[in-house]
Amino acid sequence: MNVSVVDVSAYQKKLQVEIPAKKVQKELDSKYHDLAKRARIKGFRPGKVPRSILKSYYGKSVESEVSNQFIQESFPEALRQSDLKPLAEADVEEMRFEDNGSFTYTATVDISPPFEVEGYKELAVNKTPVEVTAEQIQAELQRLREQHSELRTLESDRPVAEGDVAVIDFTPWADDSVFEKGKSTDYMLEIGKKSLHPDFDEKVIGHQKGESFSFELDYPEDAPTREIAGKRVRFDVTIKELKEKTLPELNDEFAQGLGDYKSLDDLKEQLREKLTRQLEQRASSEIRQQIIDQLVAKVEMEFSRKVVEKEIDHLIGLLQHQFESQGLKIDAGRFNTPEVRAEYRPQAEKNVRWRLISNRIAELEEIELTDEELEQIYADIARLLRSDVEKVRLEYADSPFVEQSKESKIQEKVLAYLEKQAVHKEPVEAEDISAQE
Repeated sequence: MNVSVVDVSAYQKKLQVEIPAKKVQKELDSKYHDLAKRARIKGFRPGKVPRSILKSYYGKSVESEVSNQFIQESFPEALRQSDLKPLAEADVEEMRFEDNGSFTYTATVDISPPFEVEGYKELAVNKTPVEVTAEQIQAELQRLREQHSELRTLESDRPVAEGDVAVIDFTPWADDSVFEKGKSTDYMLEIGKKSLHPDFDEKVIGHQKGESFSFELDYPEDAPTREIAGKRVRFDVTIKELKEKTLPELNDEFAQGLGDYKSLDDLKEQLREKLTRQLEQRASSEIRQQIIDQLVAKVEMEFSRKVVEKEIDHLIGLLQHQFESQGLKIDAGRFNTPEVRAEYRPQAEKNVRWRLISNRIAELEEIELTDEELEQIYADIARLLRSDVEKVRLEYADSPFVEQSKESKIQEKVLAYLEKQAVHKEPVEAEDISAQE
């Protein structure tokens, strides 16, 4: 196989591949030999059809099959020989069988453009102070009490109050007809949570079990439920039962009942540690986003529209998967519209830029995956595929799936490196900003 590369632009190469005549003719002979055994052509006995006749009937089909086979087999090796790493699927063109018996084709390959990455060390970033307040710990404790609360049915006839759970039936009316999708029976309405409408709970407070009543609520134009957006809706409500929520006492016994906690103070301390880790992770994510934003803004590069479109396809695929994972079946065509693609284009361009920048920094700083990290990637993929790790290593080592996982891990290591190198700026207080202005 002969491989040559021709420059098209700074970010595109034209790969020219030639399969030797001897190999081509051997494959064609094999195809026609097999075809001769199967072909049924009037006037000829099976296996006795001359090749010239077979070629007149099936020549285009045979050549198409052989050419596709050669391209699939030779293209990965041609990329390795020419040391090209495509950013998108190549466009194969100009396929032909030459007069000398060889087969040639060309492919336009999108590659990483030349660019410089400077000043990526000691980037100035703002770091949010990590400080867990007493109020945050108290909020976590209250959340735990809510999770372990008990509901007690009230026998007395007192009216509904804040914090109660009312079991209700309700029927909404819009445009003088029942809004069937909004009807509900035995709905557990926790007063104060405002789960149905910001003003719904207030309309229920003060009423009693067994009472039926009606009220109207206005919905904004941007309400998520289209059928009632921008409309005034009447609700017919019946209170069937009233329950009172009882929260457990906040003491050592409560803490010990939650798990391996010696006391309430021990629970508070472990909550503090958990919240600290969460705040540190959030602060780290914010710093890393600042790093990405700064480098993407300062590094100049050019790449083809095709590479961006591929990334848009990826983002739309993630969106569709997110809906499907929630059990929502939506026509894929609704995601892949010109409007949706236009909305995702800026993020797609940013993703491509950052991917190329991080790969370049990894090269400059010799950031690579360890054997342990590679093994973990294979193990994670094997678990997803419900397969054996060794099988993944042997059969999927060069697959796009594995390559993407490797690239993601490299990006993670690059960001960790840049975060350590970054310079943390002191946060600017609001009054200081006013003074500067």
